[in-house]
Amino acid sequence: MVGIVGAGSDLLQPRPVESRPRTFSREEAEALLPEVDRLLREAEVLARNLSGAETAAATAERKVGANGRVQPQASGDSPEAARRAIARQLSLRVERLQRLGIVVRDLQSGLIDFPSVRGDRVVHLCWQRGEPLEIRWWHEVDAGFAGRQPL
Repeated sequence: MVGIVGAGSDLLQPRPVESRPRTFSREEAEALLPEVDRLLREAEVLARNLSGAETAAATAERKVGANGRVQPQASGDSPEAARRAIARQLSLRVERLQRLGIVVRDLQSGLIDFPSVRGDRVVHLCWQRGEPLEIRWWHEVDAGFAGRQPL
């Protein structure tokens, strides 16, 4: 299972991942980085929007519980419906990355891993939003970000 750090919504539960992940060469991973960067940028914006929508939905729920009247938004959506729509869009971005075979580590920092083969073992090629669109780091599967080593 792969967790999604920074995604507190009930709609963003981890999805099962194949036991034999797709592996990437450095070149294959780098070829995907422009799309990955775009998806992570969109996910970052959606995650911020989701946080605000969750606050609005919780506030509306408290008002209803206290017999307060909640006015519908201009779009006609309730705060909860707006929250769900944003969460769904965020989930679609994360699912797209996972379908590519990418391991999403942290949405807020844009940290991802590409499973790769080094010698006779699987390792992770590591990349984070803000870095150049090239793979410069790798780490053992269980080492994480702190164990990054230059390629």
